[in-house]
Amino acid sequence: MRLVHHVETLLVHMRVVIHWILFVGLLLALPSVMADGVDSDQDGFDDQDDHCPNQNGNSTSDRFGCLDIDGDGWSNPDSNWTIHNGADAFPSRADAWLDLDMDGFPNHLGLDDSDDCPFTHGYSKVILFGCSDLDNDFVPDAYDDDADGDGIRNEMERAASTGLNLFDPFSANSTPSDVDFDTIPDVLDDDNDNDGWPDELEIERNSDHLNREETPLNRYFGIQTGIIYHGGFTFDSQYDEGEIELSLSWFISVLTGELVIPIALIPIYVFIFVLRQRKFSTIMTVIELENDLERLFDIEQDVNELVRARTLKVYHGLVLRNAIEERESIIANRNSRTKSRHSDFESE
Repeated sequence: MRLVHHVETLLVHMRVVIHWILFVGLLLALPSVMADGVDSDQDGFDDQDDHCPNQNGNSTSDRFGCLDIDGDGWSNPDSNWTIHNGADAFPSRADAWLDLDMDGFPNHLGLDDSDDCPFTHGYSKVILFGCSDLDNDFVPDAYDDDADGDGIRNEMERAASTGLNLFDPFSANSTPSDVDFDTIPDVLDDDNDNDGWPDELEIERNSDHLNREETPLNRYFGIQTGIIYHGGFTFDSQYDEGEIELSLSWFISVLTGELVIPIALIPIYVFIFVLRQRKFSTIMTVIELENDLERLFDIEQDVNELVRARTLKVYHGLVLRNAIEERESIIANRNSRTKSRHSDFESE
């Protein structure tokens, strides 16, 4: 009997434990059971599926039951769900919702403003939409003559580059020098100060080729010292390669440049001229005083040698030869008369 009593007591305790287990399980399952079929914000989505259970919404793509103003299925972004999470990048446009590079141009084909560079952030609007535009002029860098907007064209920056100094046409911080701001780099500019006078000519005339106010015409004494003649009665100070320049600068340039060697040789020319003239005069005197035909013959040979050696000019040589011939003729005539008289004397 004692054994039966213990068994009955054990069964009673087991029933109590089972009842408590069932009661606790019922309590735990009650909230979910109560939630089934509950739609707190009355938007058609049960609270258990509604991502925004306390806000009436109509989104169905990225989230369920959240606000979707344009009705395209993608929910409006909020503090807990941003565009990076998948919210609508264009909440007021029913034709677009995706913008991978976050530049404001939709990544959907066939739209008027479809992003032509969907993975590159850019604001271009000319030719291409949403592509890189460094200078913000709405022209994409690929089609922009001056991509970095520094005022110098891309090809000019490349042309101005050297092995030691490379210029980047896509960086406004890499710009070649342009002192006259004419968009032509100084290394390519024939007129760096933009005064109308070529740099090469200004440098040759010692005029500052980087100073617009100084030109070869006003370089001396600080005043205008020359003019440019354009024909007729037209004179001014505007340089023109094809016109005539009349100036102190030009005169000094010619005097110290093209004529400097000839001018330096003038004393030498004078010395040679005087030396030749003296030699010519000396020989001419000797010829006029000479009475020996054989000696005149020797003098003629000497004259020929002096002409060949360029000690005497050819003209002087010809004059001396003529003088020798005349002197020989005079001596010959005189000798002939002398012989004739001598013969007459003997005959008497």
